[in-house]
Amino acid sequence: MCLKKLAAFNLVGLLLAATMSAALAAVPETVPVGNPENKSDATGYGAVGYAYKIGKYEVTNAEYCEFLNAVAKNDTRDLYDGRMAEQYGGIDRSGSAGKYAYTVKSGMAKKPVGYVTWESCARYTNWLNNGPSSTETETGGYDFKSGSLKLPNHAELAKASTVKWALPTENEWYKAAYFDPSKSGGAGYWQYPGKGYTAPAANLSSDTPSEAGSFTKAVTAFGTFDQGGNQWEYNEASFDGKVGLRGGSWYLNDNEGYMDAATRYDVLSAKWPNYGFRVVALGEAAK
Repeated sequence: MCLKKLAAFNLVGLLLAATMSAALAAVPETVPVGNPENKSDATGYGAVGYAYKIGKYEVTNAEYCEFLNAVAKNDTRDLYDGRMAEQYGGIDRSGSAGKYAYTVKSGMAKKPVGYVTWESCARYTNWLNNGPSSTETETGGYDFKSGSLKLPNHAELAKASTVKWALPTENEWYKAAYFDPSKSGGAGYWQYPGKGYTAPAANLSSDTPSEAGSFTKAVTAFGTFDQGGNQWEYNEASFDGKVGLRGGSWYLNDNEGYMDAATRYDVLSAKWPNYGFRVVALGEAAK
């Protein structure tokens, strides 16, 4: 009798562990970015008044595929792009509208997702806020139902008791990439991600994305990877209908100048193979 109870208890434990593992699988790995109230550098960027966490890596095909399977059975928001199934993409789609299913292409699980718009990335963070079993993408941080999208106040989100996911502000992204609280001579900024005044190794103009974290000598002071190249990364900056983009990428003629702290772009939100993103986690529980 005791053995039967023990076996039943173990089975329940295994099922619970599997359920928890599945629930947590969608959450990107993050690293803490402390030293709140730091000053900006000469470019005017980098000052953040609160602690937060940022994605250690860019969001991968595997993570985005899980999102698609949760919310895009119909895909009325165009979260998937057919080119994801082609040379540079990492996700296949099968079935018909209402029954779409998504799978990661062989060898592409750990590579960053591409062919995503800024809006798709914001909807991904909404989904994280609503929970991996949710199908809700229109609210949860970015309110797409109001007719006029209003960006969330990250300083207020940082005070929340629960974790709040979002796209990084340009200052959050910049600080994680270039600021070093342990820099010789006192806290300050580097010219390039990876704690240096010379460009680090990064995936630039290679004609193919690399797996997240491949360039281990280009780690920032806070422990992020690939902020100097693999994908160009969207941030939350918004100017005249355009959105912020920083980093550098594997595609075409990108060069070391793109990862320089002084380089930034405002672009139209568009589905390019070399446009991707990482996330931030805010709130007391994220610290």
